[in-house]
Amino acid sequence: MGKSIEKAKTLKSTQLQAEEGAFDENDRREEFLATLGHEMRNPLSALSHALEVWPNWDPQQMEQLRAIMQRQVRQLLRLSDDLVDAARISQGKLQLRNEQVGLRQLIEDACEEVKPLIERRGHTLTVHIPDEPIVVSGDQSRLLQVFANLIQNAAKFTEPKGTLSISVGTRAGMAFVKFRDNGRGIEEHLLPFIFEPYSQVKDAFYPLNDGIGIGLRLVKSVVELHGGSVSVDSDGQDCGCEFTVQLPLATLTPGEATPDVPAAGAGTTASQRILVVDDCESAAELLARMLRHCGHEVVVAVDGVTAIRCVLEERPQVVLLDIVLDGMSGLTVAERLREHKELKGLVLIALSGNSDPDSRRRALEAGFDKYLVKPTSIAELVETLAELTTAK
Repeated sequence: MGKSIEKAKTLKSTQLQAEEGAFDENDRREEFLATLGHEMRNPLSALSHALEVWPNWDPQQMEQLRAIMQRQVRQLLRLSDDLVDAARISQGKLQLRNEQVGLRQLIEDACEEVKPLIERRGHTLTVHIPDEPIVVSGDQSRLLQVFANLIQNAAKFTEPKGTLSISVGTRAGMAFVKFRDNGRGIEEHLLPFIFEPYSQVKDAFYPLNDGIGIGLRLVKSVVELHGGSVSVDSDGQDCGCEFTVQLPLATLTPGEATPDVPAAGAGTTASQRILVVDDCESAAELLARMLRHCGHEVVVAVDGVTAIRCVLEERPQVVLLDIVLDGMSGLTVAERLREHKELKGLVLIALSGNSDPDSRRRALEAGFDKYLVKPTSIAELVETLAELTTAK
């Protein structure tokens, strides 16, 4: 009888723990969704206000308004990227490119990305990088995301006119990058939780948090996928923080060029006849207007059937084709167009909101020459057009 009672107590305790865990998980999910809604409303509100005042601003003020809108769009993109990456990491589906990445250029790019925030808050940023090239193996865009996230956190959670520093070095086959600030700091007992989403650190370390609570977790996951590590040190509240990222050094073969040389600028291309296909008519017309401004001749179609007819009748040189269309998909449109031998020289460029490798692979198999992830900048489009039309 005693054993039965003890077993029943144990079972009841286990059930209570499971229920508490479920409630805790639900609380975190509700908090996440509420925070996500708040985070989306901030940049959307700024964009809405900018559009409202647009007609009343004189030409001298337009550049300021444009800069505001660009910042809010970048914030929405960052939010979207973090959500997608968090989902992929939790499913074990985040894939990395393996390329040689120079830390000097990577840090310069990350600093440039966060520069507007640093300047708005009046911070002083110093960067210490050795003269000799330091190269790691990894995914350049993901590492840029990591570094920009850490610099952004340092700038965001340091009081105005603060001091930020970045230092780079090597030791025992590893490169290390230290991000230091003189901001709020973290209490010692909270340090173990800093990379966990929605932990007790959120209220203590991020009382004014304007993020969705997954940034540092993404940093840790991406760095570890590169075979590295990330750690944090702080002497306590108001004593600043130091985040250290360690990454394995790449081995350069003799005579191989260092990747620390900045990439060449975007290419240029002669005027092209271009068909833009997107079932969001306003997005298609806006893209067409930008391309016309660059000197191209552009027509628009909003569905797959019309797109095929336009190609056969108008004979454009390039088709910018959205993958997800009402009715016939962009993949099917591409396959149908590739069946026409007389269209052998046609350049097909896929536009998609999906950045996963499987979507890219399916598009290339369907006959696309290039796969671009929305939103695509006009500079990237111009460079892609120059690359593909020259090759054809």
